[in-house]
Amino acid sequence: MDTETASLLDTETASSATMHGFLEGRIADQKMIAEISDENRLFPKVLLPAHQYFNSDDHTGGIADITQTIRNEREWIEQQLLKHSALLFRGFPIRSAADFSSFVEAFGWEEEPYVGFAPRTNVEDRVYTANEGPLHEQLGFHHEMAMMKAHPSKIFFFCETAPPEGGQTAIILSQSITRCMENRMPEFVNRLKDLGLLTTVTTPAQNRVSSFIAKNWQTFLETNDPEEAKKRALDMMNCASFECFEDGSAKFVLGPLESIRAFEGYDGRQVWFYGIAASRSGNISQSLGDGSAVPPEAIEAFVAILDEECVNLRWEEGDVLLVDNLAVQHGKRASKPPRRILVSMCK
Repeated sequence: MDTETASLLDTETASSATMHGFLEGRIADQKMIAEISDENRLFPKVLLPAHQYFNSDDHTGGIADITQTIRNEREWIEQQLLKHSALLFRGFPIRSAADFSSFVEAFGWEEEPYVGFAPRTNVEDRVYTANEGPLHEQLGFHHEMAMMKAHPSKIFFFCETAPPEGGQTAIILSQSITRCMENRMPEFVNRLKDLGLLTTVTTPAQNRVSSFIAKNWQTFLETNDPEEAKKRALDMMNCASFECFEDGSAKFVLGPLESIRAFEGYDGRQVWFYGIAASRSGNISQSLGDGSAVPPEAIEAFVAILDEECVNLRWEEGDVLLVDNLAVQHGKRASKPPRRILVSMCK
């Protein structure tokens, strides 16, 4: 048990969740959910293990204990996730991809296979690497698989190797983005609701790991036939058109996509599900649904809100972050190596 985790185990933080097999912790970067009057709605909520996990010298026994607790308290955990939108499990005996896989399986949620342009590697059962794009580059905020017709409702992130510097996973409540944009750019928000967003993604001629858009169309769509590729793109994505070129590259035009959405079971929350361009490479361009440009002042306001409202989660080895993908956008800060974050996604 590291010093920071130990420092959180005091009488104030340990009072509320012990009956469920967890203790409640605090981290410096937590935020209150401004849209909710309940002062206890922290983002993210931090869950620490009850003392029996710390006192177990048997690593295997510790994993068995926590997975059984999760199975016993799944309904309570789901309630906490709906309330707080993100849960950080810190200080548990999770040391490897196999441990992480057991932790995820204990929740009993069906896997949502990853579909997208990012480079990822299967590590263990339903466990994959996070986006393997360059560590020294920042990955912008997004809802996972927002371009696809099917997307996960929940994402688990596991820190196998904590970076020596940087590399935080940044999270932000999408309802906060909507609230702030409606206050600062009401006319733009109304126009966006009417028109939606068009996004053009250009894939490389060859697969490459030096980019967040890493797969060529043949690898992404698992076919070498352009006609079959077009059919698959239209079936699986919110894709308006698909075109491949002689050099091997391809262009996907997506949308118009609905940026602001309200999902069933979330009390009418207006979440900013599909983001406007904050930091884009030459592989991605955007416009409003009528083809007009997104105003620069809207982009500036959007970027400022992301910086103001986000939580930059500093990883500790063994951390597991459970995120509600219908409520929270996530991104990655630039990092010095090594850094290894694994992910698992659920329907």
